[in-house]
Amino acid sequence: MTIAALDDIQPKAVMTAAEEARWNALPPEEQLARIRAAIQRGIDSGASKLGMDDIWAKVAARYADAKLF
Repeated sequence: MTIAALDDIQPKAVMTAAEEARWNALPPEEQLARIRAAIQRGIDSGASKLGMDDIWAKVAARYADAKLF
């Protein structure tokens, strides 16, 4: 796997097996830095008009086998 392939992976709630493998290949320090950056982007983005049901519907539409744990 190339560095370029690792560089584009970002944390998200639902990952494919390939995305999860790429994420797990990152060093823990890099995972933490990316999680912190993602949280900060969420804080900076402000409030959303979407509710949890709306968000879950979008995830379910994108990933047919997604499950809410």
